[in-house]
Amino acid sequence: DEFLDPLMLTFMKDPVLLPTSGTIIDRATIKQHLLNDPNDPFNRKELSIDMVEPATELKERMTKWLEQKRAERDSKMEE
Repeated sequence: DEFLDPLMLTFMKDPVLLPTSGTIIDRATIKQHLLNDPNDPFNRKELSIDMVEPATELKERMTKWLEQKRAERDSKMEE
């Protein structure tokens, strides 16, 4: 699923784009990785946290998807 972090396989909260590989990953995951290794985990090119870019379009789609799922859940609870 496009909303899952490719390393941790968890739902991303703050997706960011790694410009060195074009991969989208959760900010918390890449921050933790960069504490131990200053390279992109997908292609081993040099990477710093300052280089990552917010994946705002994906974040917006994730927010809409979550809102839809919550609304569906809430409507089922009211029945």
